[in-house]
Amino acid sequence: MGIFEELASTAGVDFAQARMLPVEAYRSPEVLALETERLFGTDWLCVGRTADLPESGDYLTAELPTVTGSRSVIVLRSGDDVQAFDNVCIHRGARLLDGCGHTERITCPYHAWVYRTDGSLIGGPYMNDSVEADGSPFDPAQHQLNTVATEVWEGFIFVNQRSTGEPLAAAVAGLTEVVSRYQMADYVPVFEQVDVWDTNWKLLVENFMDALHIFKVHSDSFAADGDNTLDTTMYPGTSRWAHHRVHHDGGPDLADPANTHLTDDWRKTIVLGAVFPGFVIQLQPDWLWFLRITPVGTGQVRVAWQVAIAPDTLASQTNADAYVGQVMELIHQVNSEDKPIVEGLRANVERPQFDRAPLSYLERNVYDFDQYIATRLTN
Repeated sequence: MGIFEELASTAGVDFAQARMLPVEAYRSPEVLALETERLFGTDWLCVGRTADLPESGDYLTAELPTVTGSRSVIVLRSGDDVQAFDNVCIHRGARLLDGCGHTERITCPYHAWVYRTDGSLIGGPYMNDSVEADGSPFDPAQHQLNTVATEVWEGFIFVNQRSTGEPLAAAVAGLTEVVSRYQMADYVPVFEQVDVWDTNWKLLVENFMDALHIFKVHSDSFAADGDNTLDTTMYPGTSRWAHHRVHHDGGPDLADPANTHLTDDWRKTIVLGAVFPGFVIQLQPDWLWFLRITPVGTGQVRVAWQVAIAPDTLASQTNADAYVGQVMELIHQVNSEDKPIVEGLRANVERPQFDRAPLSYLERNVYDFDQYIATRLTN
């Protein structure tokens, strides 16, 4: 049986009978090519936060996976609007911007065509004798940078390489009901980093949504104060997103006393969520950790991650730098604990000498993600 037939046989399987995806799915170039086309090419991808672009003219650039390589986009704030454009001059195809920064105008480094921050063309030098396709004089008003579909969700900026399809807001409405109470758009960014891990991208998404490994792998970090497995509640996911929650009923509030928008149990509740294909968050009343996960190949993944602190929590610290340092020490330790495990999984799918056994109820979100993969690649 070929890999796509195996994947088709897993699509729609009841959770009670679920297993890990066929191991070939984590090493097959054919699978990765189809994932790039059907998932990363058509679904919503996070490229950053509005907090990264606080002023009009602020921009960042992002690389979106494509079957032939990558598609570079500019994400730019113009007034109150955030929009994405292809990072290519419409004149002769030069790359316009790199990295992130601030600009009042976008000037092509090749022939000095100049664009406004809304993507409209101001003009190009030495075009006096040029004409439009219909023979009329060159008119800058007829030309604009190609736009990429953009939505802002809870302070996160998402783009979609396909111009049509389900709006993000509709796709994740159920997740919005859970996380909106945290007001995470206001969380203050304090750290960002980009890593490349030697593993398959799906194994990293699965690991982040796996509540089973916490007591073992993170016994010196997240579970240092004891096994909180019984504090974890799993929720069935959808074809677009999944989540589970950790609620420390007997522990102290994670929300600062100045936080008045979180009430009752939510003040002690952590949400682990994913928007498929590659966006995952750990959202707490006091801080936020999110990862943007994209494949580099079948055996490497790009992990762009950021940490942000709830504004009331940050404001209440007598030594904010020390507090941020403590949070970052914890997260760096968590990464150091996860990395060898997840990279080891990728090594083992090259030599599959194991039978795939049943999943635990704490792997419900892994099942949700795997169903998304199997269904989208075979329907």
